Amino acid sequence: MQRALPLLAILVIANPTAAQVPPEPGKPVIVDTTLSGQPIRPPQTDIRITITQGVIPVGGGVPAHKHPYPRLVNVLAGRMKVTNLDTGQVREIAAGDWLVDAVDQWHETKVIGDQPVRLLTIDQAPPGATVTVPRHP
Repeated sequence: MQRALPLLAILVIANPTAAQVPPEPGKPVIVDTTLSGQPIRPPQTDIRITITQGVIPVGGGVPAHKHPYPRLVNVLAGRMKVTNLDTGQVREIAAGDWLVDAVDQWHETKVIGDQPVRLLTIDQAPPGATVTVPRHP
């Protein structure tokens, strides 16, 4: 079951100032906080980097979940609404956005519009660690 979760729960809460069109070649995208303002802190141990692509279909979404470790996401296609259930913040994110999930805060997502959302996620967590926790497993 853990293998299916990253595909279902690859959604994020973004720093709106970092959510822009893809950078020009040679120009970096800098993200230094999550949407809720948390500093981004990697685990203080050995980590495994896991890169995943996922698709959320039109009309779909991901139910409430959280991530115990930072997750970097690039929205490759589509638009979605992300609701942070702990802070009440709601954001729309779209193709070209780079985002960092809030750490240990419940959030859920819904696809907006008539295009599936395609995401590239980069997890950095201790080897074997769970990277997505569903609210009601």
